[in-house]
Amino acid sequence: MSKPSLAKLLKHGIDPNALSFEDAGERRTLLCLAIEEAVKLDNDLAKVDLLLESRADPNRRSETGSFPLMLAARHSNVKLARKLFQAKAEVNQQDTKLVTSLHTAVHQDSAQMVQLLLMHKANVNVQDQVGQSPVFFAASTTVIAVLLDAKADLHHLNKKGQSALHLAAHNGRHEAVVYLTDHEFLQESVDLQDERGRSPLHLAAAQGHQRVVSRLMDVGANPKLKMHNGQTPMTLADKKDTDLALYIYTRM
Repeated sequence: MSKPSLAKLLKHGIDPNALSFEDAGERRTLLCLAIEEAVKLDNDLAKVDLLLESRADPNRRSETGSFPLMLAARHSNVKLARKLFQAKAEVNQQDTKLVTSLHTAVHQDSAQMVQLLLMHKANVNVQDQVGQSPVFFAASTTVIAVLLDAKADLHHLNKKGQSALHLAAHNGRHEAVVYLTDHEFLQESVDLQDERGRSPLHLAAAQGHQRVVSRLMDVGANPKLKMHNGQTPMTLADKKDTDLALYIYTRM
């Protein structure tokens, strides 16, 4: 829909908070729809501006669970986020999985968006449905540093008993692993085991992340540590990468 067409509909009384004509459960608010169209079209925010001027609710969720500020975070669109804050967007709004815009911005590795959200009082330790705070999704030292400056809790564990280091190791985020293991607490907890007995080294080895494995062993991770089922990092690595298994063996 063009901006003139939307303007005409709004002038004739269409509800700026109406839902799109899509299948039940998939319907989006006009504002969310305008945002999603804008990011596909060189970030032309004209229709977004028009809807906000017509008092579209910046906090109304689409049936998909998304809401305007989360979409801005998903696309690292700081200009859009600022417009939404001017319209009184709620910074700590959560979707159906309890994910916030800050979780999303961290996942996108957008330091500028993370800083903007924190400036507007985003909860740095808010948890999603599995108990993970934003720092669990951090990949770069820049974003982690911003979160730690805002008092992100590195002692926190998710519902599986995992730390941010577990997640970084599992996903092969070498930069994050290096930064986190430079932290005294995480150096001391490098062998922390989750509900299945998996340490960060188990998770990195199982995924074949050699650089992460090397870093964890450099800071003292125990290669002989056993999961509850008896598996070690070496036996897990052997299923993915025999060279990595041999590497672990040579360092035992």
